[in-house]
Amino acid sequence: MKEIRIADILAFLNEEGYCYEFSGDRSSILKGFSSLKNYKEGTFTWAKNEKAYQNDLESKLFVIAQEGLSVAAHNVLYSEQSKKIFFDVIDHFYGENAQEKGIGQDTYIGPNVKLGKNVTIGHHCVLDGNIVIGDNTRIWNQVTMINRVDIGCNCEIQSGCVLGHDGFGWSEDEQHNRKMIKHYGGICIADNVYIGPNTVVDRGTIDDTTIGEGSRIDANCFIAHNVVIGKNAVLITGTRLYGSSCLGDNVYAASAMVRNQIKVEDNAMLGMGCVVTKDVKAGAVVMGVPAREKE
Repeated sequence: MKEIRIADILAFLNEEGYCYEFSGDRSSILKGFSSLKNYKEGTFTWAKNEKAYQNDLESKLFVIAQEGLSVAAHNVLYSEQSKKIFFDVIDHFYGENAQEKGIGQDTYIGPNVKLGKNVTIGHHCVLDGNIVIGDNTRIWNQVTMINRVDIGCNCEIQSGCVLGHDGFGWSEDEQHNRKMIKHYGGICIADNVYIGPNTVVDRGTIDDTTIGEGSRIDANCFIAHNVVIGKNAVLITGTRLYGSSCLGDNVYAASAMVRNQIKVEDNAMLGMGCVVTKDVKAGAVVMGVPAREKE
């Protein structure tokens, strides 16, 4: 890894407007980064919480530490945003670009697709329909988008995602013969949304399925037709949101299952593996099967 000085890191943080407190020698030279558990001599590392004290902190050259800790290293930077600072510094000085800009091999882009500036699309993708992709959005490999999909700026759609197919809905006659219902809605994804690998998002029946600005969706999630997700929501891997369910802003769903037409209000937390069968009020924490509010 290339060598940098602590002064270079501090200059970068100042340019980005971070708040921090530093003590030590700004001229110290760093030879890259490493984890606290497997620390490499001469690198910078990150101390998150009290568990950091299980390590020999005094021997570390430069520690980016969470505010509130007391670290006796050679050089220490304290901040409430220690995690973000640590990884932003890595990205800025040592970031890897595993995907070339532009359009990958064997990717099909239909005639009605509109791409913004600096859009990157990986290999073996299909974009076929009335699709709009905002500026600086990155789409990885083997992603399928069909029908109507509108994606904002600065989004990331990782490999294997499928966006835009009709949801699972039908009509039936008196003999219970079922006919699948054609959908006419689309998908609307706001700016700065992250969607992990192999996630499926269905188009809306009439209205759009929507994902709010800044939301983060882990791998292997399922978002059914007509679902509405607010701003800055977090869905951990395996979360299932069934048709017409609604999640408010800042909702955290830990591999949860949410029944159709359920409303989860702002700032609620759905515990790991819970099955939500009733509406969840704002700020509540629910757990279990069926999910009940934590007392």
